[in-house]
Amino acid sequence: MNHPVDSPDLVAVPATPPPALSPGTRTALRAAVVIVAVLLLLGGIGGLAAAAVGVGNIRVVADTQPLPATMRSLTLDTTAAPMAVRIKPDPDAREPRVEVRLVNGRGAEERSLDITSGPDADTRITVRGSAPDWMKWARAGELTVVVPPQLGRRLTVTTEQELGVLEVDADLDRLVARSSSGAVILRGSARSVQAEVRHGAVIADAPILVREAFSANVTEGDISVDFRGVAPRTVEVSSSDGDVTLGLPGDGPYLVSATSGPDYDAAVVRVPQTTNRDEAESVVMARASGGDVVIDGVD
Repeated sequence: MNHPVDSPDLVAVPATPPPALSPGTRTALRAAVVIVAVLLLLGGIGGLAAAAVGVGNIRVVADTQPLPATMRSLTLDTTAAPMAVRIKPDPDAREPRVEVRLVNGRGAEERSLDITSGPDADTRITVRGSAPDWMKWARAGELTVVVPPQLGRRLTVTTEQELGVLEVDADLDRLVARSSSGAVILRGSARSVQAEVRHGAVIADAPILVREAFSANVTEGDISVDFRGVAPRTVEVSSSDGDVTLGLPGDGPYLVSATSGPDYDAAVVRVPQTTNRDEAESVVMARASGGDVVIDGVD
């Protein structure tokens, strides 16, 4: 038998609100969203382009070219192409090389690699070519630089991207990464790291080793990095609209300046601290104008 609407047998049960997300969970979710979105773009864009303009109008170009074994600095400029860029080591490689896959549209200027080497062991790789405005969304590709480990440890790498993911697995001397929209994913080690991202994230999906200096600035997005071994001598990170999560190894102590939230007093610091710079294992400055700052210890 159906009860009337006002039956006393029916008791309204209030809905249970979902649990609040911790700052670390929000950071992981935001970073995952950025990475998945960009990877989906890069992985599926060729198929979408083919469906939109016809398979006969899309051509994928694959190429491998050697790089100078004597280079000491390498600049990668993907211009306006949305691309996944990877820097990875290969213990069996006798010389460095670049591997590339590019999506070209028939009737547009062919996109290709321009590799130049300067007199000071400087090498630059630039993605050349353009496409009509209606097809610019289909300009996808993958660019992988493979380096012997002994060369990577002496190498300065600079990346310039408008849209895409940068993944760094190699041990480098210095990394400078700049991106308008995308994620910088850090692994391996370096003497120093500098990352500048307007919209996206800077993350380490496993603890990284940075010996001297680490800096990261994100205008809109999160920073989530754990360090291993010994913390860099200086750490400077900031996000205008996002969360900052750092993991520092060892017992410190650390000289920490951390501000977050609209009142700049919401930062959480759970590592041993000192006010004496000479005693500090590392000097850490972390800021998040529109998000949370959490600094924890890591094993």
